[in-house]
Amino acid sequence: MFSSSSTTNPYLMYYVTYCGVAPEAGAMTELRMFDPAKEEYFTVHDKPLPKELVKSRLVGSSHGWGVFLGSPNSILISDYCNPSSSKSKKYRTDMIPLPPRSYEYSCQNELVSGVAMSSSPEEEDFVMAVKFTGRRVSIYRPGQHRKGNHRFSSTELFDYFEQANLMYSKRDQRFYMPSSGGHHLWSWNGIISTDSQYHDLRFHNLPQFSLSELQLLRSCYRTQQLVESPSGQRFLVKWYVQTLGRSVQSLAHRSVEFSFGGTKLFMVFREEEDMNMCYTQDIGDLSIFLGNNEPFCVKASSFPGLNPNSIYFLGDRYGEGYGVYDIATRIPRSFNPKSFSAFSDLPNGQGYVVPNWLPHWIPPFPL
Repeated sequence: MFSSSSTTNPYLMYYVTYCGVAPEAGAMTELRMFDPAKEEYFTVHDKPLPKELVKSRLVGSSHGWGVFLGSPNSILISDYCNPSSSKSKKYRTDMIPLPPRSYEYSCQNELVSGVAMSSSPEEEDFVMAVKFTGRRVSIYRPGQHRKGNHRFSSTELFDYFEQANLMYSKRDQRFYMPSSGGHHLWSWNGIISTDSQYHDLRFHNLPQFSLSELQLLRSCYRTQQLVESPSGQRFLVKWYVQTLGRSVQSLAHRSVEFSFGGTKLFMVFREEEDMNMCYTQDIGDLSIFLGNNEPFCVKASSFPGLNPNSIYFLGDRYGEGYGVYDIATRIPRSFNPKSFSAFSDLPNGQGYVVPNWLPHWIPPFPL
């Protein structure tokens, strides 16, 4: 179990700024971070940009490691955006190249909807899964010498998983992927075999909504994410967003002021026995973190300032916004930073931002 006395708080990596006309190898960058427990900004200064990341796109993260796509068809993982690793390694950045993406279905290989890892890449036996847009799922096992071992899995049955997210269950030692409608799951062991298993979900204790509420929900864009608590309890979260026709903020010009955007509702289902999912408005002393990262969950009381029974969320793609959602009251609110002083060096609250790097949550790390 994480404890704030021995680990960092969960952090939001908001964006990376640099000096100069365009990012280049060796350019000094600043990691612009946000601490949701303290609701404060902070900056990690003077971090050199590795040449491998100069023209890459940050498409997701897991265990504090970012997944970067470059060209032609390259893919690698790095802890560059993790302020904890930066401090412990005196700004040395670890990078693990993976086998190139296949030219087959190359247009789909440019878009990623989810990534998950069995453990930190610092452990030699870790396995990573990447869900590309469409039917494609790639499973990687770099191995002891980190020479890319690519294990590929794909099936026509993934027609309803085009924008699916991924999660690794420590309890089951399997990767899970919820369908677009959230009615069933696919899973893989990933370590022993890439053979998939189908899981049908049965829902209970469904909430009652008024006609106007139902009309609103039907007009929303919806995603489904599976998350597992430190004790092994799993939750399926349905996220309803009223899209604004465009992203709330350009990835290259994000404001330092947060807004919860178009997020209207989260529906949380607790997994009972045999894949029975029971609607709940009480997850106890837990905080869930959803965004462009593998979903994770922490014990709120271990991190003073975090709200229990809440969901911390972020997103720019469909107008999701940035904020915290109270599961009991079903009310979202924007983050309210106490001060913008950590970003005071940015002209008009903005700077030269490394483009195409998605913001994401970084889980607690040992001090």
